Amino acid sequence: MTDDLDITKPACGAHATLIVTLTPAGTATNVARSRVVLHCAMPVGHKGPHLDPEHAEQWEAPEGAAPTLLRHEED
Repeated sequence: MTDDLDITKPACGAHATLIVTLTPAGTATNVARSRVVLHCAMPVGHKGPHLDPEHAEQWEAPEGAAPTLLRHEED
């Protein structure tokens, strides 16, 4: 049985861009509050979603894809 969290294995290296939006008071418009580039720290060939422990985010994407993820937050 292998351990997908074994830190001696090379990292997966997948990445994604997370854009966090908010709606300013009195408007119906969403604006970007922050942009974060996520990097998967799981070992190469791992099963399941990609994981960026530094930003506490996970995502699913096919191999080689670099998706843009949107998350809306309230003030």
